[in-house]
Amino acid sequence: MRPPAFRDVRRGLQAQWAILSTALADADPAAPSRVAGWAVADLERHLVHTGQSLGRLAAGPTTTGPITGIEGWAAALPGLADRIAQEVAGTAAPSLVEMAPITLGVLDTADPDRPVAQWTGIHRLGDATLFRLVDAVVHALDLPDPPAPDPGAERIVVRALAGLLAGRAPGRSVEFRVPPAAAVQLIGGPRHTRGTPPAVVETDPATFLQLATGRMAWSVAVERGRLRASGERTDLSPLLPLLS
Repeated sequence: MRPPAFRDVRRGLQAQWAILSTALADADPAAPSRVAGWAVADLERHLVHTGQSLGRLAAGPTTTGPITGIEGWAAALPGLADRIAQEVAGTAAPSLVEMAPITLGVLDTADPDRPVAQWTGIHRLGDATLFRLVDAVVHALDLPDPPAPDPGAERIVVRALAGLLAGRAPGRSVEFRVPPAAAVQLIGGPRHTRGTPPAVVETDPATFLQLATGRMAWSVAVERGRLRASGERTDLSPLLPLLS
């Protein structure tokens, strides 16, 4: 799957941060978020911290070393949110609405192909920006009253996560569809080259984001009719979640 253009990721990040800024302003900072142990204020501090770090990466020096993409980033995520929470606990920070234009302004003149180093490894700056977009779309689900994501941002994130899923289960025996954003081939076995594939799984973008991030179990999605599957080997629960 072709990676998204940097200008589209930057545009999506701006739009999604704007949606989050409005939702955060309307929420009680002390109210519990849907992340265990985090209040709404903690969620905003996390978003601001990762946004500020992106701005520093964009303005900072080039790094040398092996570059990893979304798979390497995802593999390094376990425990990272807690590490960030410990670092920002009790520290003063700007609001998301104050931070966003500063980081976005730095991105306007940055080279998306430049390697940068962060806690999850060395990545292209364009990929590091994509990871913040994933973070912004996913954490919108954690607000007490989750806002609808920016459509362009949601489409980019769904495509990125569908590509991650395809990379973890390569093959052509199952087609996984998230219309209108993505369709990928998965799992080794009988191949199809034309017509209807031997097995199809289809869901909507909101459900896929929850499945991919462990916010909904596969069995729950099936029970609620939010997954449609036909053919064999269509239980993808062993491959999920993609992010933790």
